[in-house]
Amino acid sequence: MIHRFSVGDLSCAVISDGQPEPPWEPPLAEFFTPGSGVPEAELSDAVAREGAGRATLTCGYNCVCVETPAGPAVIDTGLGRRFLGYGPGITPLVGRLGDGLAEAGFPASGPVAVVFTHLHEDHIRGAVWSGEPTFPEAVAFAHAAEVVFWSDLTTALPEEQRRPALEAIRLFGERLRPVEYGVEILPHVHTVEAAGHTPGHTAILLRSRGERLLCVGDTFYDPLQLARPAWRTPWDHDAARSVASRRRILEWAADERLPVHAYHMPFPGLGLVERRGDGFAWRPLPY
Repeated sequence: MIHRFSVGDLSCAVISDGQPEPPWEPPLAEFFTPGSGVPEAELSDAVAREGAGRATLTCGYNCVCVETPAGPAVIDTGLGRRFLGYGPGITPLVGRLGDGLAEAGFPASGPVAVVFTHLHEDHIRGAVWSGEPTFPEAVAFAHAAEVVFWSDLTTALPEEQRRPALEAIRLFGERLRPVEYGVEILPHVHTVEAAGHTPGHTAILLRSRGERLLCVGDTFYDPLQLARPAWRTPWDHDAARSVASRRRILEWAADERLPVHAYHMPFPGLGLVERRGDGFAWRPLPY
């Protein structure tokens, strides 16, 4: 699936690396758990009142490709081909980014840059799934705190969580450029502080000719989480900071009608955020 659009003078495309359908959609109860501060009864009540009875999360892998004056760049790269981590049934449903780039008319040589919102497997494996760089000429950008965190072998993390990040760091080598928040890493491509989900989790702001798009990575997964910004997931490394970042970004997007790209929302993951009571609501943009 491909959706082309523009941000000012920037030609962009959302390219899906996959959109698992039933029965492969993950249960909401795996994302919003008692251990992450969401009691079972609270989740059930929210689903009954606002979730139209659904019990699963429509978890897309929506990669943004943007033609910058320096060349094409990809923001996050999906799970990549031959992925078995969620069971063999999902393998044929993901790994579509490469074909999508070709279909969308991006150069056969690949992007000049890969921008990672963070180094979780479902955002980076598409760039390294074969054991070699998928885009051999590309430089990569990730926040410096992200690189430090995943490189620290004393951190108490399961090996299966750490391995993909370490592989990406190793394969990109000197072409992985640690960055800070609030900088322009490519023409019209800026980093925005969104830490908490991971220590260096980064939102990416595209800005050209008065138009903007904020790519928020894993700041939120589902419209239920917009209505309840305090809801966390088991994958948020710093619970309090993830909530603070989510609320700050949602407030900014709502108050300035700033278009948002959400990596895991249903394809293409483009929408507006609106205030609703003490929380927020998601309004998908037509495509």
